Amino acid sequence: MAIITVSRQLGSFGDEIAQKVANGLNYECVDKTKIEEALAIQGVPHNEIEKYDEKKPAIWDSFIIQKSRYLHLIRAVIYDFAGENNTVILGRGGQVLLKNLPGALHVRIVAPSGVRLKRIMEREGYDERNGERILQRSDRDSSGYIRYFFSADWNDQNLYDMIINTKAISIDTAVEMIQNTTDSPEFKGGFTETLNKLSDLALQQKAEIIIMEMRGNDKLFLASVENGVVTIVGSTDSLKVKEDCEREISRLKGVERIKNDILIVKPISYSV
Repeated sequence: MAIITVSRQLGSFGDEIAQKVANGLNYECVDKTKIEEALAIQGVPHNEIEKYDEKKPAIWDSFIIQKSRYLHLIRAVIYDFAGENNTVILGRGGQVLLKNLPGALHVRIVAPSGVRLKRIMEREGYDERNGERILQRSDRDSSGYIRYFFSADWNDQNLYDMIINTKAISIDTAVEMIQNTTDSPEFKGGFTETLNKLSDLALQQKAEIIIMEMRGNDKLFLASVENGVVTIVGSTDSLKVKEDCEREISRLKGVERIKNDILIVKPISYSV
């Protein structure tokens, strides 16, 4: 049992390798379509998904609240999929979000730019100029997405347990390498702890969204989530806000108990 994240360059055969690994191990392959479906269930509009999906948004998008909401949602979706166990997560920052979790194998699939260019020209029918432009844009978007949302370097080798260059390595050989690694002792221990942690992490993101949407001028914060116990802190001048916040979070799947430490603070009135 394991979680596998696959980061890949366009034209590296990363998508094909991820799908074959999933098929061979009888794992679920979590690709763009499944991520989009999960985000849509959470109410993210299709145009917002397309704007952010493995892309670096335009600079003026840095200041809108949609970015923060999207980030919480993509984290929650990845944590939920990973928590189902036996998954291959394709892109979307999985190598960052699941870093250092026992039972998670992080793979990067690469190839020289010339090899990748030849492959996409043959597959898509691009001429050399357009092929180079597509490759450069894809690399720029993927790198920008990881940096923008997760403050990480897409090319940082420390994010990965295995880097496979498909210049000379075939798809089948790469698949075999990954499958063999998941069978090693290093990726078989401590998985119960990981599943519990993933459940708390997913719940934390969903609770953060509720608090963010209810906060307004109040000072509401999520202090912690541990073993399904959600602790909320902060202050408000409205008992209704305190009660509404607890009620909405209590509806989330996985909540065992809520510790509501929100203080009711009456506004100060000044007499002249």
